Amino acid sequence: MTQHPKDRSAPASAPAAATEPPATPESPAAGESQLPFKPVLTASQAKRANQTLKGMIISVVLTVAVAIPVVLMNPGNKADTYRQPVDVTAVASQAAADAVFTPWAPAIPEGDYVNFARWITGNIDGIKYWELGVVTHDEKFVWVRQSADANPSWLATVTDNAAPAGEHLVDGTAWELRKKDKAQVLISKRGDSTVVLTSDSGIETLDALARLAQQQIPAS
Repeated sequence: MTQHPKDRSAPASAPAAATEPPATPESPAAGESQLPFKPVLTASQAKRANQTLKGMIISVVLTVAVAIPVVLMNPGNKADTYRQPVDVTAVASQAAADAVFTPWAPAIPEGDYVNFARWITGNIDGIKYWELGVVTHDEKFVWVRQSADANPSWLATVTDNAAPAGEHLVDGTAWELRKKDKAQVLISKRGDSTVVLTSDSGIETLDALARLAQQQIPAS
């Protein structure tokens, strides 16, 4: 007996219908733009932020308030800041009460000045001596020392062990010359005291002050 198929018009199996995944809240629909997230502060958070900002502002104001007086009390490093002339005549008069010689208060040219003057007691071999610093109008410096009790040990100390370098004439008057590195020293016995002039600004600077010493300190 011949068997016939039940139905040749329908396929044995049909493909499943295509389906789309359901939309989710995280996936925006086509054609829509996603807006950026904008945090919203609570009242307490906003209050804390404002307090932090106010604290920063107060801190800056206090820092400036403290800094301004410090700046005003410490002016810039200008040349005039270091110009501190002293009344060398007044200081020499005070030293004379303890000295056995007359401390030299040099009468120096206009534009030059003495930036320190003092009477030293008991530092080197117990020797008392007078010292001062002369600053010239062109910012050169000469250190002056004067004592009635000068000895080799004291001279070596105040000249920083400068080596003897012969004799140097200033307007015909002989001074002992010593040298160490750039420093030069002139030494002379003037009356009751020995005068020591030291400078690293050249022999001409020393000559100028030695000339004044010869004019203003009696030789005997």
